[in-house]
Amino acid sequence: MPRPFSWLPRLHEIRRSVKGSVRSHYERKDIEQLFQVQPRSAQSLMQGISPSAKVGRSFLLARGDLEAFLDQIQEGAAPASLLSAGSQTIPRRRLRELVQIDRMPAMLETAPSNISFQPGQLAIEFSSMEQLAGALLAIAEILDNAEQFATFEDRYVPRRTPRPEQDAERAEIARLFEELEDMELKHAEHSVLFG
Repeated sequence: MPRPFSWLPRLHEIRRSVKGSVRSHYERKDIEQLFQVQPRSAQSLMQGISPSAKVGRSFLLARGDLEAFLDQIQEGAAPASLLSAGSQTIPRRRLRELVQIDRMPAMLETAPSNISFQPGQLAIEFSSMEQLAGALLAIAEILDNAEQFATFEDRYVPRRTPRPEQDAERAEIARLFEELEDMELKHAEHSVLFG
């Protein structure tokens, strides 16, 4: 009699996590966390489902393959028979895309609601350190993306346009410096002549 799979009672939760993920592939450590199993069990699962790529010495399991496996179990297929059938063939596919995160980074349009942007101002409302940390992480993710950075700069960094009174102040300061230089020259000439 085959050993029962400890993760079967959590099948719905695992499927929801995989379907909601944006990652393209799973490593063994990801399978360990997702299925809450030991490294050897995670490796067996991956080999049974059929890893689709190899990076270095690590095998990667495509999200689509994992999702199809979980869907078959949900439809009533026996996990043991699926795992033994999958371990027969390991296809060799080129790795075209690798996304190893579970969620999309924040964008200006999807920034948390506790962040408000105004030209020249950024405000974060928070009632816990988790909210503050989440908001700061979102801002860092937005500014880390070159396209989002440029959009942020265009929308929220104020343009410096000198006001007329600033121009007058600058002109007055420049005139005072010129007078000061003239006075220093006259003083130096006077010192040379009269020693």
